[in-house]
Amino acid sequence: MNSDKASSSSATHTECCYRDICILIIDFDPICLRVALGMLRALTYEVLAAHRAMEALEMIQDEDLGIDMVLMELHMPDMYGLDLLDEIKRISDLPVLIDVF
Repeated sequence: MNSDKASSSSATHTECCYRDICILIIDFDPICLRVALGMLRALTYEVLAAHRAMEALEMIQDEDLGIDMVLMELHMPDMYGLDLLDEIKRISDLPVLIDVF
């Protein structure tokens, strides 16, 4: 019985541990964006989405959104991913993960 209780309490802790982490996903492909949003929300992250680089930069500058990390596509129609990375690093110290596929 105690092992069941320990497992249950551990599962509850795991489910809640990401709620204070907000990830901004930047991807112009609506299908990829929807999949990434669903996966991260299933893990209980708070997730925001941007379809364009300029939209993402505005969101990053809005400190009220509480963004902790950026997950972005390398190839976008309005700005090359490495240029966007330079802009993000210019205005913030957020960690950035770039999807190159």
